[in-house]
Amino acid sequence: MHILERSVNDFDASLAIGPIQVGGLLSAALFGCLSCQSYVYLAKFANDHLALKAVVSAVFFIQLGHFVCIISTLWTMTVSTYGDPSQLQVFPLAADLAIPLSAFTAFIVQSFYAFRLWRLSQKKFLPILCEMISIVAQISTLILSPRAFHMTNLTVFEDSQISLITLSFVSRAVCDLITTVAIAWSLYHKRVSKIENTTTMIDRLIYWTIETGLATSLMAVVVAVLFLVLKQNFVWFGAWLMLPNVVGNSLLASLNRRLLLQETRSAASRGNVQSRGSDINTLVFRAEALHAL
Repeated sequence: MHILERSVNDFDASLAIGPIQVGGLLSAALFGCLSCQSYVYLAKFANDHLALKAVVSAVFFIQLGHFVCIISTLWTMTVSTYGDPSQLQVFPLAADLAIPLSAFTAFIVQSFYAFRLWRLSQKKFLPILCEMISIVAQISTLILSPRAFHMTNLTVFEDSQISLITLSFVSRAVCDLITTVAIAWSLYHKRVSKIENTTTMIDRLIYWTIETGLATSLMAVVVAVLFLVLKQNFVWFGAWLMLPNVVGNSLLASLNRRLLLQETRSAASRGNVQSRGSDINTLVFRAEALHAL
């Protein structure tokens, strides 16, 4: 009955073009940041494990395809269909292709964080739980993808697939929240060292984990809330276009911040050397003074 209420005549092209255009342009800007971060990572961490470099490369190339899909979607919605907004009652093919691409990016990054949680905590329950939740979101999105290719009307598609779409968005948000809290908690329990530099380093890791994790978690929550509250104006889809690039940037930010840790360790090492040098000079000065007496 609800599907019949939202008929084809309810579709307003302006409510689809505006949010998707803004979201697409912001997503393109985020992809530029992702490209810069990928270059920094490959240049500075060439000795990283091959699997880690494969993860970064996969995220970059998937998002490159996502970026091409966004550009094609914007071109179709603002140029090719100009003067005939009725064609926008169905998403362009490029927008449909962006759905599985964004899902693969999110799944790869969430799997990486689940693996990191296992390495930090040395426990299996939470990493397996996070991975299972991510798999649920991935399966939901992959089921939606072929259905999106065969949609005949956007509003009807929203109503008919509301359960799968909501499950996908909520699962992503829950997985990100659990992973972020669990990693931060595991790092907190490692603050047992009496060495000040080590404690400071762990504090920074906790702060960075919360910062990057909350960025992806809040973005996923925002997308889910917008979908449930403002389905009629497609603001949720514009925000969703940005989500995979936010996820990818969070991954690269967590990896590249090792440069700051290296600088911190180098500064601490130089400080220790200078401190030991000043102590030696003091001892020599006192020895010479005693000898003079």
